[in-house]
Amino acid sequence: MSEGSEHAAAGAGARPPLSLPLFVFLGAFLLFALEPMVGRVLLPRFGGAFHVWTTSLMFFQGALVLAYAYAHVVSKRIGGWHFVVLALPLLFFPLGDSSLDALLGTRAADEAVSIPALLLALARTSIGPFFALATTSVVAQDWLARSPIGRSTNAYVLYSISNVGSLAALFVYALVIEPLIGLRVQAWILAGAYALYVASAAVAYARTRPHVPIADVDLGAGSASPRTQLTWVLLSAWPSALLMAVTNVVTVDAGNVPLLWILPLAVYLLTFILAFSDRASTPDAVRRVWPHFAIVGVFFFAGGNAGSPIFHVVLQLVVLFVVCWAVHAELYARRPDAAHLTRFYLLVSLGGWLGGAFVALVAPFVFSGLWEYPIAFLGVAITMAAGKWTELRAWVKNAGKLPIVITALLLVVIAWKLTEGMTADANGQRILATARSAYGLYHVVERPSAAGLVRDLVSGETRHGRQVIEGSLRREPLSYYHREGPLGDAMAILAARPTPDGVVRARSIGAIGLGVGAVAAYLEPGESLDMYEIDALDVALATEHFHFLEDARGTVRMHVGDARLTIEREASEGLHHRFDLVLVDAFAGDAIPTHLLTREAIETYGDQLTGGGILLFHVSNRFYELRPVLQRVADALAWGMAWKQRGAGEVARSGGIAVEDPSLYVAMWPLQPTEDRWWTALEARGWRRFDASAFRDPGLFTDDYAPSLRALRVLSH
Repeated sequence: MSEGSEHAAAGAGARPPLSLPLFVFLGAFLLFALEPMVGRVLLPRFGGAFHVWTTSLMFFQGALVLAYAYAHVVSKRIGGWHFVVLALPLLFFPLGDSSLDALLGTRAADEAVSIPALLLALARTSIGPFFALATTSVVAQDWLARSPIGRSTNAYVLYSISNVGSLAALFVYALVIEPLIGLRVQAWILAGAYALYVASAAVAYARTRPHVPIADVDLGAGSASPRTQLTWVLLSAWPSALLMAVTNVVTVDAGNVPLLWILPLAVYLLTFILAFSDRASTPDAVRRVWPHFAIVGVFFFAGGNAGSPIFHVVLQLVVLFVVCWAVHAELYARRPDAAHLTRFYLLVSLGGWLGGAFVALVAPFVFSGLWEYPIAFLGVAITMAAGKWTELRAWVKNAGKLPIVITALLLVVIAWKLTEGMTADANGQRILATARSAYGLYHVVERPSAAGLVRDLVSGETRHGRQVIEGSLRREPLSYYHREGPLGDAMAILAARPTPDGVVRARSIGAIGLGVGAVAAYLEPGESLDMYEIDALDVALATEHFHFLEDARGTVRMHVGDARLTIEREASEGLHHRFDLVLVDAFAGDAIPTHLLTREAIETYGDQLTGGGILLFHVSNRFYELRPVLQRVADALAWGMAWKQRGAGEVARSGGIAVEDPSLYVAMWPLQPTEDRWWTALEARGWRRFDASAFRDPGLFTDDYAPSLRALRVLSH
């Protein structure tokens, strides 16, 4: 058969036995349920650092490549012995340890938080079941192709069913399993479901009877040329890169909206389902118009006014859908006959891994902006054009002048917008610096005001801090941190609190989350601030473009790394800071690092407090209501709790500068056996006790159970 042709051998005809698609669906469902579950297991142990998620993703994609290599080289040669591979993980459930207690109860204080350590933990906890589950789709297709009805069925349809299972697991885990069930119970449910999966494999194998030999199955043989095989890789790599690039773009534009990351992945899986389905072919319109959708997407990425973040998100999802559907349809059209099916999927998985690695591991450290987005579209365009050069030349020849001129002008406008820099707007605002790390895309923005030049550090929809950079007012903390706000209340109470001998002692402060370093403005001579910041780029920007750290009157010690893990490691080494106040300021970016507000985390912070010390949580957030979460932990620990909010309509003046950023703070403290001094002092400053009866119970957040969906504002009442 010729390259790129539709194959009669894979055409419609007899349908596979029902046990085979059920086996494929169950395997894909368990695979996509296992990935987020393992991430949740490892999060408390390795912290909320970005490399936990990206390394896990690379691990799973790499394991998928290995599983497809096994399916290509080994499984078709060992026949029924494949069930040994499927059954072996049952010996190590749940998740590769004798119990989850070893993982959930062990903190990273006893080992380095590094990529090798994380890879070792991933291998120990999940490589067995993940590898076995990842073989399902390709092995099942191979069984069907080598069955008595293989010549009259389309084995590739099972890949569509596999993606249906993945899509179902994506939503079921996020919306049902994670909010309702703790990790230990999840692990045992997964063990039972995995046993059912092995049984379904046995039934599917017996019903399929894959004994018909297939010619030319040796590695290195086949009808596909090296160019065709490279095309398979590229047609898989660029959509994978585009998926992650679109996710980054919509997250920056709309903020870390809860579950927003699910939508691009769901769209991506849907395009595989449609492209590989046996029920209908891809419409010709999709094949023709995808370049126009791509140009529209890049136009709005380059600065086109979408009107609202919601519209921009919807637009980008539509663009992703049309482009990926067209590319995956081209990939399906270029599939080989069944004899070379396993090689095809091996190269497809390799392409997916390469595309994901480009965005997750390369782009954050090479680009200062989200340049992987236009690069992914460019890669799609070049790959598709190379495969359809004759059709492209015919279109240019026959399209007429007007469409060509319009397309060329739009491309010129896009190129101009991408290169103009956009350093100022009508109000005189200008961008001083744009920088990117694995944790986000930052802008340092400067604008004039009556008090002088004001600088802000922003990331997407989140402001991390503000400062007047000239004159005497540059020492004044602004935004959420001003002296008339909740943080100012706590600092003033500490400053006036005498020790038992009547002497006001110098304060020792711990702060989780740097921002621009505004907390340092509260320090007086002899006082100290230990600042914990996970992103080294934030430290560099705060040091280079803001002055709070250099102007601090006390001592500032910087700790770069995940705050909880750093504190735990220091404690294991015998270092106890004895803070008077610990500020936890890691929840203003819309997404919430749940490992920083579980019972175990708050106990960790509490162990570092002096007698009479206090925890202060800055929980300003557009999507989550965290007061009920903290109240449940306070009740479990028998601690006191109070809260104070500054509304958007309230204008506080800090050093004569209007501050309008709304803020919400929660204070927690160990109750004293005699007098609750903290409540007395806070109540005098307008703080209130929390009425938990007005909210739904979110459950007690622990390292085992932290249902973030229950903390959503829309579900909290």
